[in-house]
Amino acid sequence: MNSLFKKRRQAHLLRLMKYWRLVFNDQFTIALFFMIGALAYTYAQWLKTLSPGAWWIRWLLILWFVLVMQVGRFATLLKPADPVFLLPQSDGIKKYLNQAFSYSLILGELMSLGLLIIALPLALIDIKLTAPAILELLLAGFVAKLSWMELAKAQLSLQWSRHAKQLRLGQWIAPLLIGMLGWLIAPVWGCVGAVLSYLVIKIGLQKQDLDWRAAVDAEQKRMYDVYRFFNLFTDVPSVKGGIKRRTWAKGLIRWLTIPDHAWSYLYARGFLRDTETSGLVGRLTIVGMLIVFFVPLGWLRCLLALLFIYLIAMQLMPFAQHYQNNVFTHLYPIEQATQLTDFQALLKKVMISLSLLLILASLGTELDWMSLLSCLILGGLELYWLINFYFKKKMQK
Repeated sequence: MNSLFKKRRQAHLLRLMKYWRLVFNDQFTIALFFMIGALAYTYAQWLKTLSPGAWWIRWLLILWFVLVMQVGRFATLLKPADPVFLLPQSDGIKKYLNQAFSYSLILGELMSLGLLIIALPLALIDIKLTAPAILELLLAGFVAKLSWMELAKAQLSLQWSRHAKQLRLGQWIAPLLIGMLGWLIAPVWGCVGAVLSYLVIKIGLQKQDLDWRAAVDAEQKRMYDVYRFFNLFTDVPSVKGGIKRRTWAKGLIRWLTIPDHAWSYLYARGFLRDTETSGLVGRLTIVGMLIVFFVPLGWLRCLLALLFIYLIAMQLMPFAQHYQNNVFTHLYPIEQATQLTDFQALLKKVMISLSLLLILASLGTELDWMSLLSCLILGGLELYWLINFYFKKKMQK
């Protein structure tokens, strides 16, 4: 059973790496560096404005502690056919689950401790933390995550799966109590509370036999959530969008369509109905507006707005070849130049609309009109180059 889990873990990591390579392409990696830098700079500048003794700082740290504990889930890597083929291995499945628990715990602890370290500069503003106190807080986080994993494991057992709602509630209440002890009283009390909660959970949930149905369903749901994240950036075959009639889209189709142009109508309907392209473009626009709006520096807001305009255009341009593999579109008595012209018109309308939203967000929290004017001029030049020169060159290739 140990070798079975190792094989599945290797196959699982290879499958994730395949999607990670698609997610972290050149454009997204560059944007990610800019976003992380902008967020780090904004966080540093925000810390300078805080005054020690504010009542809400410690409660914000408690909330962060509780949320961080929810990062990282119990990955069993079980498959729907396992209840049939692995059911005779009742003793061996315990070794398998121990391997899965260790694998999930290591990843969960690394993510949780990394996120807890991010909050330490905020804590140092209000609390004079010594090196032992910091170690006590990190130890409390380590043990709290261990307790969280024990509760997650218990939800997959025959004895406790019927109490899954109460166990999930415990995954929130236990970190809340530990966080309150650590941040409101003293870090050492948070560490003591974490150890006590782990002992209570470990002793109270000793007898556990695998509930195959609950375990398989939980793993299927976990992988579906992972694939939904990847589906934000690329097409994942296992994630399919639902079909729903949206009457409000009729007006958008009329606005995007050039009258009596077949390809224009086809592209307009295809863009709005294709959940991959329109969803990705919409999400990029919303994320870009939020990041641009909260960045404190005017020149950085403008730079990020231009970067997101470029990223959105890069995601939208491949849609010109969306119907390339449809044999019936090649039977249209329409020249290819007309097809590219119709898509160029769609690209222009969509990009101008979304760019105006990003440029409007460049006003920031301080309503910087100079930043807005700069983004408007530079964004207009960028759009003109992307639509009239870069797109044509890309299509010629």
